[in-house]
Amino acid sequence: MSKSSQVLIDAFLAERNTPNPLGDRSPTWGRHVDDLSLVDPGEIAESVVVIEPWEHVGERPKDKVGVIASENVAYIVDQILGLPTLIVPAWKHGISDLKRFASLARVAKLIVLEGGKPDVHVKDTFSPAFPRSDATQLIVEFLLKQVPFIGICLSHQLTAQAHVELIRESVDRLEKSQQPAFVAVSRRIAEVANRLKVEKSYGTVAQSWNDESFAVAKNEEISHSNTRLYPYRDLEIPHVPTEITEAYRVVAKRFDAIIDVALQYENNLHIQAFHGNEVSEESMRFVCWAYQQIHHAITAYSLEAASILDLQSLMDAPIGVEILASTHTQSGDPLCEVAATGIYWDNGRKALTTQFHPELDESLITASEGWALSWEDMKNSDGIRLLARILQSVL
Repeated sequence: MSKSSQVLIDAFLAERNTPNPLGDRSPTWGRHVDDLSLVDPGEIAESVVVIEPWEHVGERPKDKVGVIASENVAYIVDQILGLPTLIVPAWKHGISDLKRFASLARVAKLIVLEGGKPDVHVKDTFSPAFPRSDATQLIVEFLLKQVPFIGICLSHQLTAQAHVELIRESVDRLEKSQQPAFVAVSRRIAEVANRLKVEKSYGTVAQSWNDESFAVAKNEEISHSNTRLYPYRDLEIPHVPTEITEAYRVVAKRFDAIIDVALQYENNLHIQAFHGNEVSEESMRFVCWAYQQIHHAITAYSLEAASILDLQSLMDAPIGVEILASTHTQSGDPLCEVAATGIYWDNGRKALTTQFHPELDESLITASEGWALSWEDMKNSDGIRLLARILQSVL
């Protein structure tokens, strides 16, 4: 994070009656760009880039109007940090070269992957211009290029899917290397993954990582708006091997859980959540363990890894994933165990994903419709204060 961004976010999170150091600013909600490669690299470097996987994040219940949440991200970033936002409607024009796009995006201040209406399990619900395969592969490219990003709602789920796809791809590459240590790791990961189940209160949703619902499955109960956020409870999961649980806990203790910290500061924090699918905690604990296994092997045999073309990019893969928050029903039963995740690289970079929408309030009104909270109102918004802490962590 730049010094100026740090100072401005600190000012926002300070006492709730502090004045806006940026003064009164005319509201802006981003500039749409169809192709990031046509934007001057200098402008990209000074901007936040928001990627829209779909034209809106869902319909507002009261009038069935699509909620364009990307505009609110741009407004908040402008009002708090004074930074411009480039909005890329991937759903409309697609992304022709995912690797090149990821390289361009890497120079931006931050990448935000927005939510969307598509169902992560139903490929036909995605835009033909930006299919699910492209959405997940773009995130894989971000993970391998250590691109800090924030993933919201649908993109939180797509990131979970991308983790599993990257681990599967890594297993294949390690196996093909024919280097004994790498082959042993690949076979151990595959062995565990092929018998790891995902259980919910309504039954078994996945027998192994070969099932479509391993990373993301139907929630026990649909989440609604204005949901209270709780710290994740790291409880024993009987059908998850001890070695996975232990590796997960090592990562969780090593890194700062920014959302847990936020929950200590913000009492009874409520956020906007509306979804029927959720990321499974079994898959995220598994992914964390698998990343650790790969990282340990590649670190121990770094010269061998650097000498094998297919393994070079894996040297920059994440080293762990942490579950940061959950939501509960009013009676206290788990509603969404994996409401947020932290993704960590060994150079200190991180990414955060959330099932909820911190950029929206109960009105679900967007910036182009007149949503323009004052500095004082934003400082008193649970979601926006949480988004500011997320920005503080990732920038």
